[in-house]
Order: sequence, then C-alpha cells, then structure tokens
Amino acid sequence: MKKLTLGNWKGLVAASLCCIGLLVGGCGYQMDGFSSSSSRAHSVLGRGNSTIKFDKVEQITLFPWVQYHIRGVVRDEVNLRRLARWVDDGNADYLLTVNMTGFKVRSSISNWYDNTLLSETTVSLEMIVRSGKTGAVVWKSGRISYSDKFEVVDEDSAVREGLKEAVRRALDRMQQEF
Repeated sequence: MKKLTLGNWKGLVAASLCCIGLLVGGCGYQMDGFSSSSSRAHSVLGRGNSTIKFDKVEQITLFPWVQYHIRGVVRDEVNLRRLARWVDDGNADYLLTVNMTGFKVRSSISNWYDNTLLSETTVSLEMIVRSGKTGAVVWKSGRISYSDKFEVVDEDSAVREGLKEAVRRALDRMQQEF
C-alpha cells in the first residue's frame, strides 16, 4: 500500500473542497436578495420589472444641491439592486416621494494642535411609494435616521456620505420581507 505524502493530502483536500463548493453553490442559496435563478431582487416593487419615477423630493437643508444628490443616489441604488426600471416621462407603475424630515451637520477641529476637520452629520428621511394608477400608498419606509462622524476636507463630503447611507438603509428596508 502506498503512503500518502503531504503534497497528495493537499491536493485531495483542495479537490474535495472544490466539489463541495460546486454542490452547495447550486442548492438555491441566495445573497443580498438575488437568487440563483433570477437576476432581479425582491422588494415591495415586485421582481424588478415594474417602472418607477420620482413624484417629488423634499429637502430641508440650505444646500441647494442636496435634492439633486438624493435623486442621483436613489436612482443609482435602485438600478444597482435592479428593483425597478426608471421612467422620466409618462406613466409609471409606481411614484416615489422622498421626504427629508431631519438634517444636521456640525463641524469642528479636533484640538488646538491638530488641524483635522471632524464633521458630524445626521440625516433623517422617509420614502413613500404610491401606485402610479390609483395614487394609493403602497409602502412607507417610516423614519430612517443615520448619524456618523467623518474626517473629511469639507462639510459637503460629510453630507454626501450621510445621505448615501440613509438612502441605502431605506432601500434595504424596502427589500425586507415580513
């Protein structure tokens, strides 16, 4: 009987791990809302074939660019997650309203010897999805708040990061099934 060497054991273990990985990979497991049989995520909008457009975006900041930034982030996240198809004009299956209910940004220098700008951003928003046909409310996110501290060059960067994370959390909630 031939004795197995360390090199043979490594090869045998690698081959068996590869086989197990291939077997488990085809068992219908899913990650991040995507299943192996579909390239679309599940959400309150269906399986991603519905159309959606903005009804309105209301923001309460003094930054004039925030409304456009929110629109861009929401559009990018919905497209990335394949939740729906965007329509700019005409009819859509769903209308999306984004209400910013709270906003605060504070900046400070960390101490007398350091010139690091520390910005604290707090963003609260709510998303409402309405039927494009009847106008009835299909889904409400509820109030979503996000607060964090950022070491950035300017306040605008901190605001952008806070908005992006608040939108991501709202869309995460849109994909929850319970």
